[in-house]
Amino acid sequence: MRARRSTLITVALAATLGMTGCASGGDAGFCGPLHDEHETAADAFDPLIPGTDDADTVRTRLALVEKLEPTPELADDLEVWTDYLIGAADIIDDDPDAVLAAHDAAAAGEALSDYYTGICLR
Repeated sequence: MRARRSTLITVALAATLGMTGCASGGDAGFCGPLHDEHETAADAFDPLIPGTDDADTVRTRLALVEKLEPTPELADDLEVWTDYLIGAADIIDDDPDAVLAAHDAAAAGEALSDYYTGICLR
């Protein structure tokens, strides 16, 4: 009887933790894909560095960012960041100065990164 009770408690606890899952750290539509691809998420919102980042790196980040469902307060920032990555994917290997000149995307990347580290990683 004791083993059965322990098993039921374990199953109930696992179900509870499973239901809270990635949603416990914030909006699952935004945080979920970042949790699923945590290695890419670690620098998904960092400014690109020509010579260190290449077109393949940008496309990997872009693929992750395109999976994110923005919260209302992040919608504009996510759009700016996505556009930045789309543009950079085509030019980072040929025109690194153009990638570095995309200052308007830096604030968006910082806002997204702050949400990721402050909300999703809690």
